[in-house]
Amino acid sequence: AQAASPIISSFFPFQNEINEVPFFDVQLPYELALKIFQYLGKAELGRCAQVSRTWKILAEDEVLWYRLCQEEGYLLDMSISDHSCWKLALKNCRAREHMLKTNWKNRVGAVSQLRYEPGRVLCDVHCCDGVVVAGYSSGEVRLWDTRTWDYTAPVLAAGPGPGGAGAPPHVSFVRINSSLAVAAYEDGTVSVWSLLLGREPIHHFQHNQRPQALALAPGGTAVATASGFEVRLESPDDKGFWQTPATFEIQKLVNFLNLVPDVTGSPVAVAAAEDIVYLLKAEDPGKVLHSVYGQPVTCLDVSAHEAAFGIKTFGWLLNEPNQILLYDLETNQCVTKVGNSIGDFSCVNLHSSPPNMLVAGNKDRR
Repeated sequence: AQAASPIISSFFPFQNEINEVPFFDVQLPYELALKIFQYLGKAELGRCAQVSRTWKILAEDEVLWYRLCQEEGYLLDMSISDHSCWKLALKNCRAREHMLKTNWKNRVGAVSQLRYEPGRVLCDVHCCDGVVVAGYSSGEVRLWDTRTWDYTAPVLAAGPGPGGAGAPPHVSFVRINSSLAVAAYEDGTVSVWSLLLGREPIHHFQHNQRPQALALAPGGTAVATASGFEVRLESPDDKGFWQTPATFEIQKLVNFLNLVPDVTGSPVAVAAAEDIVYLLKAEDPGKVLHSVYGQPVTCLDVSAHEAAFGIKTFGWLLNEPNQILLYDLETNQCVTKVGNSIGDFSCVNLHSSPPNMLVAGNKDRR
């Protein structure tokens, strides 16, 4: 085939080549040019890489793509030296996220079963960072690390109960975070284990009645329990000795209990007891955050500065739908009301939702 004439080639340049434009060949120190490029996004950097060879080197600098990767929330625990090509790392992270979202929407996935001896009834289960804790009717508490396929689930040893020898009580609740596992038993016993120190509990305490709620601080060591009309807070001091910073007597039985994360000093809890929501601080016991007679709380979650909970109204009578209320824990005031549902709100997630957002589900299947 004949080679294209110079005139035609000038109108149809090869797309893979970089067109050197003399106007853009202004000589700037690399560090200064890099500071200018740091304000550009992915699309802008891609366009700049097509201007000239010098701009291509700048637009593909690892510092720029490492910053973009961190800003989009990927690989936050890595340093810039952990990857040789951060542009490719960002591309792979975005592709994986897109695939996961597509699979969730299309309900595509694989089911993995954690094997356990038959004849036991699962009473409660909780997980954190791939580690699962489960409590059974036999009184056993087991741990699974789902990140390791050949992991054998150990049985955590229970603390001494009030009844001494005999049939172990059923497990009522279990909770786990990155460092601790907690179980509350039907006889009022509460045991705390360290995930780093073995099968024996590091702390143990006793209620006189069956516990109704159990909470463990997401990133801390505080434990909260509710039994009867009492809410009890437990946490270790600076030397590692466990203590009871506060106990609270409230008017009704607790349905939901959460510990406020990232609190300095004594732990702070939020408890929902029928139609009353309490903010429980050692220095201000029994603070009522919300109370409307005849409107019970149906779900609860907290973040470092806010509490969100669903309320059940008599919409057919007052023409008012069920809603999620958001309260500021500093001012104790209602910030906003969201949702408009005939069905009860059955769950709400505030602590792990993006800023200024929350997710909730209700019995309308929405």
